[in-house]
Amino acid sequence: MSGVGWQGGLRDDLDEEDELLSKLKTVKERVEYLMSISPNARNSDFYLIILYIRHFVPELAKYISYVPYEIIKKYEGLFETIRRTRQKIQEDGRFLPTDPAVLKRRRLLASKFRQVIGKL
Repeated sequence: MSGVGWQGGLRDDLDEEDELLSKLKTVKERVEYLMSISPNARNSDFYLIILYIRHFVPELAKYISYVPYEIIKKYEGLFETIRRTRQKIQEDGRFLPTDPAVLKRRRLLASKFRQVIGKL
């Protein structure tokens, strides 16, 4: 560990970070923390999501290895394009979710969105 033993230094810093992370309970608190420690997280939702997973979702974090910010930045728009494309296809009634709970949630959100837009 770059010359710092587990008796002090790095281990103490890691313990402090672990303690801080355990106190962050809401998504908002966690996102604010990540944005405060990583300026790149302010510029890339994808990078922010990866950081969130690495810090707060251990069952997924073990599958995500280090990815340099430059590579994430290169593909940033791709993920939103894929999401929007899936949304458009499903708006046409094709390839709808196979999970009834997902379909119900999306229909409810779409209904609420139409109600709000109608009031504007």
